[in-house]
Amino acid sequence: MRVPRFFSGRFQANNLRRSFLFALFLLLGFLLLSIEPDRPIKVAVAKGGRLFDVAAYLESVANQSSAREILESDPTLSDYLKDREYGFLYANPLTAFQEKNWRVYGCTEKNCVQATLYDYDNGGTIEAMLNLDSGQIFNIRSEPRARPGASPYIVPRALAIAASDERVSETIGNVRENAPMMVPMSAWLADGDCLQNWCVDLTYMAPDDSGRILHIVVNMEEEVVDRLFYTRGRPDREFKQPAAQGARFNNGCHEQHNWSVCWEMTANDGIEFYDASYDGNLIFSSAKIGQVEVYYPSWPGGYRDEIGYSASVHPYYGTNVSDLGDGFEVQQLYTEFLRWPNCICCYRYEQIIRFFADGSFELDFISHGPGCDDLSTYRPFWRIDLDIGQTINDETRFWNGQEWELASAEIQLDLFDPLSPGGFRLFTGSAGTGYLWEPVPTDPLGVDDGRMFILRFNEGEGDGSIATGPALTFWPPGQWLDDQSLSDENIVVWYVPILKTKQSEPWWCMPDPEPEFSPCNSLLRLIPTAELPESPIPSPTSMVVPSATATAEVTPTPVPTITPRPIAGDDAETIILNSGCGACHLIGDLGEAGKVGPDLSNIGSNAGNRLTNLDAEEYLRQSILEPGAFIVPDCPNGPCQDGIMPRDYGSRLSLAQLEILIDFLLEQVVEEPDETAEGPTTKPSAAAKVLSEASEVTPEIKQVEDKPEDSTGRTIIYVLFLAVVI
Repeated sequence: MRVPRFFSGRFQANNLRRSFLFALFLLLGFLLLSIEPDRPIKVAVAKGGRLFDVAAYLESVANQSSAREILESDPTLSDYLKDREYGFLYANPLTAFQEKNWRVYGCTEKNCVQATLYDYDNGGTIEAMLNLDSGQIFNIRSEPRARPGASPYIVPRALAIAASDERVSETIGNVRENAPMMVPMSAWLADGDCLQNWCVDLTYMAPDDSGRILHIVVNMEEEVVDRLFYTRGRPDREFKQPAAQGARFNNGCHEQHNWSVCWEMTANDGIEFYDASYDGNLIFSSAKIGQVEVYYPSWPGGYRDEIGYSASVHPYYGTNVSDLGDGFEVQQLYTEFLRWPNCICCYRYEQIIRFFADGSFELDFISHGPGCDDLSTYRPFWRIDLDIGQTINDETRFWNGQEWELASAEIQLDLFDPLSPGGFRLFTGSAGTGYLWEPVPTDPLGVDDGRMFILRFNEGEGDGSIATGPALTFWPPGQWLDDQSLSDENIVVWYVPILKTKQSEPWWCMPDPEPEFSPCNSLLRLIPTAELPESPIPSPTSMVVPSATATAEVTPTPVPTITPRPIAGDDAETIILNSGCGACHLIGDLGEAGKVGPDLSNIGSNAGNRLTNLDAEEYLRQSILEPGAFIVPDCPNGPCQDGIMPRDYGSRLSLAQLEILIDFLLEQVVEEPDETAEGPTTKPSAAAKVLSEASEVTPEIKQVEDKPEDSTGRTIIYVLFLAVVI
């Protein structure tokens, strides 16, 4: 069903005026909710630093109504937008670092903004630079791959689409009369149109008072509700908040230990650190985080989180500069709610750069969780314009497993495979100085992962505001990877670590176990060097470290040993909880319906009819130990997919646990079994072999405490791994 064109283009003056006033009211409401004006403000120690309140900052520099008036009256843009349906998203002021590129258009002191519109007909955004003083529009361009962060200005359209959907009305009533849990989020789903189309997630408390969150995923291009589903609730826990500072940040510069660096908060790319020099030599021109892509396999889908003063996750408590003795760090916290961790779908990130007296520096990103589901993946997208000594004539070499190979053209690399014997992945050098790039393993199970993209600097490729792209694509920067030569060019490195949550020992990316907290982090260390270590090929001529003395040989960080982690529990509910079945399946009173896996509430009736050569018990055993042997055709959100379920249960479940789980599944009977059975497609002997190996594993099983129940009496399922697709 198509809904009325709320807040769309074609310059419908009355609708635009009414929609703008409504959206402005919503915007002010969101901003007021995000600050605490009555709390004391503590200014961080930073040379030249100035503390900004997010709401006041936006009010003073981002005149949205003026920007819209300029857009609507410009004949060039009007012709460009002719016969297109579009929606205004935001007009964000340029930072001091960004406006240097546009001074020819009179851009100084926050008088220029980057306006963003969404093209609902063709997909992607339309970007334009505006000088608010002169009314001039320049650099109009389209970003067809962009899937931007949500904006309060699109709320009327999203609500109109949701209100027209019968499922929404039956579930929650009048959606306009319900208070949202968080601001609209740019969301995606891996198994539908929302993988490519721009979709927005509206979130509400479940109407059954269970503490769960209802997600209404709205396809903004097709004007339909793509999906309704729930995510788990969490019981509150004791947590003393630090002295609240509200949604605030500092812009400033700092000089210490021969380092000089400046930084400024951006609208949606976090803090942009710029013009960092050591001992008078330029080291990097810019370092920032374009997005944090969050993936929940149980949906399957997630969010395109952005951090910044106009993003989905705001800066809080000011920007802190701390003396480390042999260096200093600049740190900024971003969080959605001041009630963290007693909130659902609330994110808490930290962006940190540390600078050391020996010329080395570190890029650190921390996620505190909990997000919307316990099983999740975080991917921060760092962009580093490394200009060692000068902006051109950069040289990059990567370790190919045997030697340091020259990167002559743009390339994508695995972050950790292979690392040199010293633990390094890249070498970058120019003008007599060089740095080794060391991605530090941090995953407690040793399954560190990530990507690096080595690109040539081009205008419009992330140097300004970064527009997020389709999910699961590494776009940006993947769309700019086109084999351009890197010889004697300005080289930009995109660094994308992948952090995967873990619940129960070892905890990771979680605000648990109570009373502890278990954040996860990714760490990239850049170390000055006089020459390439472990290299059988000639090093760049006369490489000199930025400091007076050469850096000593670096001891590589040991990689944790990967060992199968036993699943705790000696009853079915505990085993299901700790193995993650409830993340993807509904199993009687356990788990959640509508997720990636089929409903197993009647598997006791159907298991014996799935394959002609296996009875029910054999089928269940094989499905757990060999999840790809047979795939049922239908899952809640479309055809079931292979490769979703973990394949290590044979080494993590004891024989006794496996039998307990099978017996429990056989008891799940609510209706008559399916009549048809598929022909044999499996080899039972393979399952028997895995089972035999599993029976030899007798790990010490640690008992876990019972989890609290919600108001409906159902056990709240906390998950660790994806569950079985049966």
